[in-house]
Amino acid sequence: MTTRLQPAGLPFRAALVVVALVAPAAARAQTTSALLLDPWTHAGFGETLDRPHYQAQADVRDSGATTQLFFWDSTGRFRLAPSTAADPRVGYRYLTINTDSDSPTLPDTLDEVSLAFGVRLGEAAGGQVSIVVGAGYGGDNLFADANGLFGTGHLLYERRLSDRDALVLSLDYDGSRAFLPDVPLPGFAYAHDGEALDWSVGFPQSRVSWEVAPRMTLSAAYAVPYTGDATLAYALTDQFSVFGGYASFLNAFALDGEGREDRFFLRMQRVEFGVRYVNPDVLGRGLYVDVALTVGYVFEQAWSRGFDVRDLDPVASTEGTPYVGIVLGGRF
Repeated sequence: MTTRLQPAGLPFRAALVVVALVAPAAARAQTTSALLLDPWTHAGFGETLDRPHYQAQADVRDSGATTQLFFWDSTGRFRLAPSTAADPRVGYRYLTINTDSDSPTLPDTLDEVSLAFGVRLGEAAGGQVSIVVGAGYGGDNLFADANGLFGTGHLLYERRLSDRDALVLSLDYDGSRAFLPDVPLPGFAYAHDGEALDWSVGFPQSRVSWEVAPRMTLSAAYAVPYTGDATLAYALTDQFSVFGGYASFLNAFALDGEGREDRFFLRMQRVEFGVRYVNPDVLGRGLYVDVALTVGYVFEQAWSRGFDVRDLDPVASTEGTPYVGIVLGGRF
């Protein structure tokens, strides 16, 4: 569940929500409730966000092995009929990780692919009712084992409480999540939109976005159990900005030939700095360009196995390692 609303007639600004560290476009895992709840801030019918990064070679602790990880997280969403009250949307996520390791405990590849459909059902009890349904596959051998298949579903209720405050209630099911994947969990969020300070508090997500000074923005977000980020960005000009931040990443994958009670987990913590260029009308031809170059350092990267985060057995971890990456935002 995300917590950012854009009610009709309100100047709700696009929020910096839970994304992978820093996002040049407002997009994240768009097969969740974010498919409908994240505000649409442009006139196009689609938006995408791609974050590839490549790590330097690192030692796998206490094994004599090495790894040189390549990571690419891609998300996007598309509006099918924006002029209708139902406003149906399709979202996707594709995450791929190549470990390039000689360690027998690390899979060669890890992938997650998911697709979701969301639609607004109508008004009820003074609020808006919506639904998101989807399915996907996550594992070390893509589409090879039925245990890697999972479903997702989100039932949402949004209600404005005032010109600047809103309440979101949800029932969320995600068969791939790291915490209680087989249980639909209730969610809530109280969101406030201020002139320079926006925030929301709830479960499973909370966030804050603060205009610290002219051209400078601080944002932070947290999602249960171990996903979070904090980013400080400064606009040098209308097109160029610099940023730095921290992120914690956690994802679960099925293992080919193993049961669902023995999934494979990757947890990564990193810091990152970069420069971003945005131009919505290159050469006066309406071409939208949004690209960032990043350098960072992964200071904790650990693999473990188990059913969910309540009871995991460590498998391996790496020494700290630098990385380089790019961030590409698209609008169509």
